[in-house]
This record gives sequence, structure tokens and C-alpha cells, in this order.
Amino acid sequence: MEGVIISLAILIFLSHLFSVMFVKTRIPEVLPLLILGIILGPLFHLVSPADFGMVDQVFTRVLLIVILFESGLGIKISQIRSTWEQSFRLTVISFIVMLCVVALLSKILLGLHFAYAVILGAILADNSFAIIIPLISKLNISNRVKTVLLTESTIGGVISIVVTITLLNMVKINSFDASLIIAKILYTFVVSFLTGSAAAIFWTTILSKIRKLENGIFLTLAFVLVVYSVCETLGSDGAIGAFIFGIVAGNIRTIRKLHGFKFIERFTMNVKSKAFNDTEKSFFGEVVFILRTFFFVYIGISMQIHSVFSLLCGLLFTVVIFLARIPTVNYVMEKQISRIDCAVTSIMVPKGLVTAVLASMIMQSGLAGGAVLQNTIYCVILFSIIFATVFSFLIEKGHMAKLTDFLFKRHGDFSVAVLQESTKGKAAAKSK
Repeated sequence: MEGVIISLAILIFLSHLFSVMFVKTRIPEVLPLLILGIILGPLFHLVSPADFGMVDQVFTRVLLIVILFESGLGIKISQIRSTWEQSFRLTVISFIVMLCVVALLSKILLGLHFAYAVILGAILADNSFAIIIPLISKLNISNRVKTVLLTESTIGGVISIVVTITLLNMVKINSFDASLIIAKILYTFVVSFLTGSAAAIFWTTILSKIRKLENGIFLTLAFVLVVYSVCETLGSDGAIGAFIFGIVAGNIRTIRKLHGFKFIERFTMNVKSKAFNDTEKSFFGEVVFILRTFFFVYIGISMQIHSVFSLLCGLLFTVVIFLARIPTVNYVMEKQISRIDCAVTSIMVPKGLVTAVLASMIMQSGLAGGAVLQNTIYCVILFSIIFATVFSFLIEKGHMAKLTDFLFKRHGDFSVAVLQESTKGKAAAKSK
């Protein structure tokens, strides 16, 4: 028992160390966590997935709820309004392209049933918000494109969750009626929106009183779980309800000023400042950080690196995803957006937490061949993070300038090569 406890403590320390190291190495902390899990599991067999029993099922579900709630809090409606058209277009078209490309490849390569192929495509169409944020924070790209990327990764994750869970439910009842699927998705969004919004208005109204209670900060997360349970009871998806709850609660002052929503003001008159203060947001972020740490190590432990087939499939899927992203970005992004912005946008397709959680749900659902699919997805997560990290470094250093100019030449006469020369010239001038 003492060994387990000290291992958990070391793991948390290492996770924070990896996070600090990112500033200098530009390597997302989830990558060394994955590698650590691989060392503990497949390489030296110190730990196995069986050691966790049924805990992983509850853990993955709670993790999904918390990360969606916290992601919702991070969305600022005031920032998105200026880029919503570009963000929406990129999110929807990119999701459809990735879903179709992955589904087609998986049907050819793995011989999957059409429904399973689409499920795999929906899962791998998601881009990791948590990995994209630190990668683009240090890159010299416009704030507009940063907002577009963050919006795409957040909304795309929600779409991925809804489509995947809906299709998994259709597989269970062996029904793939298109009208039924569309109706289920619409019902899920409507019920989740109404439930999450009502819950957010109620909670922000009484939050000032909740703060006076001892350890009241934990009650918000408990209430998020209640929102999840209510949505599930109503036949909707609780994770989406938690996401809507986070968006509405985090933007309650902005929403109540919008045309058609001013009636909310009578219920939220006591909300004079931000619904959640910086301390509460930091706490929620820390909870996600800790849960994410354990989960990515668990993914590494669960990976079957001895399966050459899964590794090759994961590598091939990753390459195809990155290749398919290039023309998508080239023709979806507005022409006035610079080539370097397009280049960065095209490589920001790393897979992360949502993808991993959905992969675990495939295994837990008991689908035939679920273990192979799960391991293939885990391999895509590993390779996509490596690709995104390496390519972002190469773009930042100007090593891909000529290729970028060639791939995105339709975007005005902005030249990445010229930018690099200008940057060098300014640096030389300063040195003199």
C-alpha cells in the first residue's frame, strides 16, 4: 500500500515537472506521461490494466464530465463572436472530412462494419484542446487564428462526443435509421441545452451563498454531476449538459445582455462580477490536471506496443489525418489569412483526452474488436502529439517556409520566407 501511495505522489510531481519543462522543450506534458505508462506497463509489466478492475469505467466517465465543464468555462462568447463564421466553417468541414477519410481508410484497412468505421472516424475527428493551447501560445500567429483553433477544438470535441455516443447506442439496439440518428442528436442537444442552461442560471444565482459554506468549492463539481445525471435520466447526454452548464455559467453576464436573453437578468441580479472567481477556476483546472495525469499514464499502461499491426495502423491513420488537413485548411480558411497561420492551423490536429476517453468507451461497450480499435486509437494519440510537436517546432524555426509557401500559395502574397528574412534582419539590427 505504501508503494502505491508514494507512486501516486511521484506521478503528480512528475506531471507538474513535465508541465514546467514544456516551456523550454515545447513537448506537451501528456507525451512523457504516455511514455511513462508504456514503461510501467507493456515494457516492464509492473502494472496492467486488469489491476484497476472496474474503476476505469467510472473514472473515464467522471473525467469526461469534468473536462467538458472546465472547457465550457474557458469559452468566451465575446471573443468568439468576431470569428464564429470562420470557426464554424472550419469545425464542421474539417470534422466531416476527417470522419469520411478515417472511416474509408478503416473500412479498407481494418475491414470494419460501416457503423464501426464511422464511429472510429468520429472519434479521430476530434482535436485536443489541452494540447493545442500550449503549442500555439508560443507561436507567432494572429490572435484571430488562435481563437479559431481553440473554438474548433472545443466545439469539435463536443460534436465528436455526441456523434460517437449516439452511434454506440445505435449499435447496441442494432438500428441505423438515419432519421432516428438525426432525431437522437437533435434531442440530445435540445435537452442538454435546456437542462444545462437552467442549471447554470440557478447555480450562479445561489453561488454567493454557496461560497459561505465550508469547502463549498467542491459543491460546484458535485452539482455538475447532478446535471449530468438529470440529462442521462431524460435520455440525453449528460456530458453535453455539463458542457452547456460551463458555457452558460462562465458567460452569464454576457448572455443576459444579448437580444432575446435579457429575461435572465431578473434571475441573476446578484451576479455582479464573474460567475466563478479565479480561485475557483484554478481549482477546477487543477482537478482536470490531476485526473488527466492519471488517465494518460493509464493509456500508456493499456497500450499494446507489441502489436506491430496496431502501431502501423496508428501511424498510417495519423499520416492520413495530417495530409487530409492540409487541403481542408487551404480552401476553408479565408484568403486574407497568412500562410504561416494556415500552416500552423493545418498541423493542429493532435488527439488527446476526449479521444482517449471515447476509445475507452468503445472497449467498455463490448463491441467486437473493441480492443484492437482502442489500441489503434491510443497509437494515433501518441503519433499525432509527436507530429504536432515536431511540425510546430519546424514551422517556428522557418525550416518549412518554402513548403508552406507552396502548399498555401492561394493565400495572398504573404511569404513565410520573407517573414523569416524580416525577422532575421530585425534581430541583426538590434545586435548592432
